[in-house]
Amino acid sequence: MRFGVLGPVAAWTDDGSPVAVPDRKVRALLADLLLHAGHSVAVATLIDDLWGDELPANPTATLQTRVSQLRRALRDAEPGAPDLVRTRAPGYALEVPGEALDVGRFRALAARARQTAAPRMRAATLADALMLWRGPAYADVADHAFARAAIDRLDEERLAVQEAYAEARLELGEHLELVAELAELVVRHPLRQRLRGVQMRALYRAGRQAEALDSFADLRRRLGDELGLDPGAELTALRDAILAEDPALAPPAPAPRSNLPAPVSDLVGRDEAVDDVVARLAAARLVTLTGPGGVGKTSLALAAARVAAGNHADGVWLVDLTTVDAGADARLVSDAVRAAVGEDPRADRRILLVLDNCEHVVDAAAEVTARILREAPGVRILATSREPLTIAGEHRSPVPPLALPPADADPARAGRFSAVQLFTARAAAADPAFRLTADNVGAVVELCRRLDGLPLALELVASRIPAMDVRDLVDRLDERHRQRGGPQRQQTLSAVVEWSWELLSASERAVLRRLAPHPGGCTLAAAEAVCAGDDVPVSDVAALLGRLVDRSLVVRLDSTSGSRYRLLETVRAFCLERLAQAGEAEAVHRRYERYFAELARHAEPRLYGHSPLFAYLGELYDDRAARPAHSPVSTRSLHRAVTSADGTSIAMEAHGDGPAVVLVGGALNDRRTFLPLTRHLAARFTAVTYDRRGRGDSGETPPYAVEREIEDLAAVVAAVGGHAFALGVSSGAVLAAEAVTRGVPISGLVLVEPPFILDDSRQPMPPDFADRLRKLVAQDRHGDAVELFLTTAVEMPVEVVAPMRSAPMWKDLEALAPTTAYDIVLMGDFRIPPHWADAVTVPTLVIDGGESRQWRRDTAQTVADTLPDGRRVTMDGHPHDVDPEVLGPIIEAFLGPLRSATPLGARR
Repeated sequence: MRFGVLGPVAAWTDDGSPVAVPDRKVRALLADLLLHAGHSVAVATLIDDLWGDELPANPTATLQTRVSQLRRALRDAEPGAPDLVRTRAPGYALEVPGEALDVGRFRALAARARQTAAPRMRAATLADALMLWRGPAYADVADHAFARAAIDRLDEERLAVQEAYAEARLELGEHLELVAELAELVVRHPLRQRLRGVQMRALYRAGRQAEALDSFADLRRRLGDELGLDPGAELTALRDAILAEDPALAPPAPAPRSNLPAPVSDLVGRDEAVDDVVARLAAARLVTLTGPGGVGKTSLALAAARVAAGNHADGVWLVDLTTVDAGADARLVSDAVRAAVGEDPRADRRILLVLDNCEHVVDAAAEVTARILREAPGVRILATSREPLTIAGEHRSPVPPLALPPADADPARAGRFSAVQLFTARAAAADPAFRLTADNVGAVVELCRRLDGLPLALELVASRIPAMDVRDLVDRLDERHRQRGGPQRQQTLSAVVEWSWELLSASERAVLRRLAPHPGGCTLAAAEAVCAGDDVPVSDVAALLGRLVDRSLVVRLDSTSGSRYRLLETVRAFCLERLAQAGEAEAVHRRYERYFAELARHAEPRLYGHSPLFAYLGELYDDRAARPAHSPVSTRSLHRAVTSADGTSIAMEAHGDGPAVVLVGGALNDRRTFLPLTRHLAARFTAVTYDRRGRGDSGETPPYAVEREIEDLAAVVAAVGGHAFALGVSSGAVLAAEAVTRGVPISGLVLVEPPFILDDSRQPMPPDFADRLRKLVAQDRHGDAVELFLTTAVEMPVEVVAPMRSAPMWKDLEALAPTTAYDIVLMGDFRIPPHWADAVTVPTLVIDGGESRQWRRDTAQTVADTLPDGRRVTMDGHPHDVDPEVLGPIIEAFLGPLRSATPLGARR
């Protein structure tokens, strides 16, 4: 429901039907609750507000009756509406969002107008705000004392908006209309100096200088007689300027002529982009907005042109090139320009031309644009195209999709992202009952992400909200959603892409459709392996890919590991259909699977503790891959915290009963990645997993140093009985072994692939690697830091990392990014510490995977040979990251005999 207090107190159903609230006291009750909307009003306060000193015989019972009458009136109008009136201690509350109340909308519009630079848009917004007023605020309860302060405040706000509206109209040259309108307002508010200033300017511009000065004199006399004050300095300066006939007071020049269409809706999420385009136009004569179909190039161009209109005295003209057939020559494009402007642009005219939709006549548009710029130096051109015009002096401005929330965005923050804002606004326009709520925000976020934040796609889908719930829309995105009122080429999602597809050569189409199987992007090498064929030589793929990037059909992503290329989801879905229609789907998928199978054999793309992540990748590379039965799900049933030597709180969990085994994670592990293994070991041991410093729930106290980490591990060991076995993974294995050398009571070690680099076994780490990671984290580029770590330290190919970034589990890795640089420091020079040969004397098992890279297996043997009581086990046929059913028995077989030979016996 909607409610109004800007006039008589009123209520309406969502379809605009008025709600009858006949009793005067019930209307007063509604007014009081609306005055405190969303907050509880005490029973005593309501009684005093409604009856004052003339109390009924039983005030509380009478108030309850009035509340019941209000609920009944709401129920009769709309089912469910009575629930808006809540009984909440110490009284009652009316639960309505701010936008459901006319005063809330009024204030929102006023605030928006204050942030709007363009006077015409500002005036329109202020006019909308004033249209909400139906009379004096709280008109039918104005005699109640509780409403007086609110009425005075709203009267002041309304007058301030009226003054701002008059100032905006004065900027637009409407001084003649304002003279009569302001006269009545000044009579009612004779001491308002801001109002007098607008009136004086309007009178002066209307040629009524004497009356403008008389208005000032009247104000000065009233201020002196009634308040003993003089007019302010600003108004006095205006009086002096009028006396001097200052040219700055002259009316603004007439608005430039234009054929730009009036905006039919707000441009959401593009304020900064509009300012950027206007600034570029001030510095360059040709600016080309490029981007994929549906990204909003035309809307942005029109909005920027409206703002820039004042800089072009001879007009702003839109040339819609969709009226010109594809492949047309320069003569037909010139004819379209002449038809829009009325003549050929001349050298002496200051014009802004908006050449919209150049892509299907790009060569002819480039020829005409170059000629105009050469022959008419006063002309500036703003072009939109899916590919640049590629002529001298062109300034390219790519238009990105709207900002998207992450997949796991906090529901309370999701509405701050422009893609969600646009969808919500358009859905509410289609169905006034639609709201972004805790129940639907997840579906809205998923929908916006699947549509890549493309404004046209979001608007098309939002138009279906009256017929379908947003959660159902997510399940039906493969259907064609139509929207009437736009150009034919923009009435379906697939038509947006098909418009560009028809302009491509046969070779370009072949490469584009063959890119479709790549889920998260690919490198040039992957594109060459999958897209080349009898019709497209490998040597041509790079050039064709570059042309597709220029045409905004392929997006180039630059990251810490180089460039890769991906398709927007709308383009990818279209190209998968074209791949099937071309009869190439099976052959291309075979090439795709062969490429990644070979990549996996040579690159060993694994990361301990993240089996579900690689199962996710397997499903992308091969639809037949199966997801493992288990997944590391966080649990806190046995969660506790221990305090390290420097006071840092370290989070840990203990499972099972028996000798303690403490699991120490590597660079990209927190305690959750070990949960499947800890649950397996809990049958025979107390399996302990903890968040290393700066991860998960552990404190982030700096500095990250080996000494602090060893103190943390010692605190965990002390908490589980004073002695423990330790199982370390990757750099965590190095930390566990180093702890033994520094006296931490660890009685046995299991080391899973400590990542030391033997001579010439692999490329060493770059000397500035840790600093590069820290810099990325400082720039809040956690994902790029993780990608750099994986591609450099773990040696994962970028083709593997690219789709990982779209996985649901990627956020867990990003959370660990701040500590990756420290793990590089922990590893030192990546060589086996010489003192281990004498200091690591406890029984030690070194484990490697039979599918691991050869340098990892050689390192495992070297570490085992270096330690006095070291031995090695290779998990034949498995990577080092395996199910607990494989790794668990190996650990148990090694530690089992040590249970009775060491002073353990730790218990939870």
